[in-house]
Amino acid sequence: MIKKSLLAGSIVGALITATGLSAKVTPEEAAKLGKELTPVGAIRAGNAEGTIPAWNPDFKPPANYKGSGSEYPDPYADEKPLFTITAANVDKHKDKLSPGQVKLFETYPETFKMHIYPSHRDGSYSDFIQKNTVLNATRATLSEGGNGVKNAFGGAPFPIPTNGEQVAWNLNQGGTAFFDVLTTNTVVVYRDGSHLVGKRKVTTRAPYFDPSSSIETFQGSNSPRLYQIVERFLPSRDKGKSILVHEPADQSVNPRSAWSYTPGVRRVRRAPTVAYDSPQGLGNFNPVDSSYGFNGATDKYDWKLLGKTELYIPYNSYKFENAEEPMDQLLTAGHANPDLMRYELHRVWKVEATLKADERNVFKTRVLYVDEDSWVPSIVDLYDGRDVLWRVTMLNSINMFDLPGVKRRASMYHDLLSREYLVDTLNNYIDSQQPINTNVKDVAYFKPGTLRKLGVR
Repeated sequence: MIKKSLLAGSIVGALITATGLSAKVTPEEAAKLGKELTPVGAIRAGNAEGTIPAWNPDFKPPANYKGSGSEYPDPYADEKPLFTITAANVDKHKDKLSPGQVKLFETYPETFKMHIYPSHRDGSYSDFIQKNTVLNATRATLSEGGNGVKNAFGGAPFPIPTNGEQVAWNLNQGGTAFFDVLTTNTVVVYRDGSHLVGKRKVTTRAPYFDPSSSIETFQGSNSPRLYQIVERFLPSRDKGKSILVHEPADQSVNPRSAWSYTPGVRRVRRAPTVAYDSPQGLGNFNPVDSSYGFNGATDKYDWKLLGKTELYIPYNSYKFENAEEPMDQLLTAGHANPDLMRYELHRVWKVEATLKADERNVFKTRVLYVDEDSWVPSIVDLYDGRDVLWRVTMLNSINMFDLPGVKRRASMYHDLLSREYLVDTLNNYIDSQQPINTNVKDVAYFKPGTLRKLGVR
């Protein structure tokens, strides 16, 4: 049921009443991008109460930022929380919390809290991304059946979405680097607060976001949307394992292709199970399609766009990202250290995905709350087959000054039943990263034979 807090403004109302899978909006609607809407589709203005500011594209990085590959300094380090939500006062704030967030207060009443800071909508994506996102509004369409995207390039395919499936294909596509090498930690935090620590390196080449290319070149090359190799270093039993993924733009034509290498057998094998709810990653904690909020094909679910609402979500998470506390103080039992987390009030798209009657998945229902400025699914509530709230996903995000633009960072997956959680893409305890778009690997690197070479280094 749609909450009363869902926005009923003229722009949003027009979108919700639109029907059909065709994503192409009229030229008149598309003309709003860059005007009352930002180039990536968010409402430019703040809210009536003044608690959400207008978009500020003129943001400049802090003077102490040392460039790509270095730490992102906190532009808001001197700010104090406006107030704190605890189990004692959560009822006063339920209209701006997801059911999953409320459940975290109920599950951990003595320790879970949310410090609410002033909201900021600072910065913008590159001209390349903004230009192509605007163009996508009148050229991109969903594939027949909705399980893919056609005629999109360089940004979110559907900046003015008319249905839930379009939002699903926008997820985490606000903007990203063409080439990126990221070394991060992954941690499972058990009920007693003990940790299982993993470490990996992810090398990504994204032809979809190649600023030297064009939609004509991208389509003519018939290349995947992205190539990715994941190398595992920790825990010791996973050392030497690797996986290669070719992610298509249109999964209705070309499904995801994946290969894996295991040192014990010294063979590269096709990995057909890197999809849907197959368990993967550290401790097999997280299903593939739950990674980063939602990941992969959409065809097992019926998607419903429920409009926009205002929600307290993790945002501008520099304090957490730059924290130097020992891991047992950063990642405490039940949830991350709340004194290192930052939440802000933002507008989010609300999308409900319901499992089709003839399909199977560990999650019957998924409710996603997607930041309007970045297409990051900041909060995801996951329900089991009995309609019981089972898991809650929270994605931190920051404005990456070198990208530039807002992008997800540490991803936290809370199991409310086992009281364990997984933290993925943890950048803490990594001294430095390779600057983005440098030492770019050619397409030939992203072949199955590379996994074998990496395994015997």
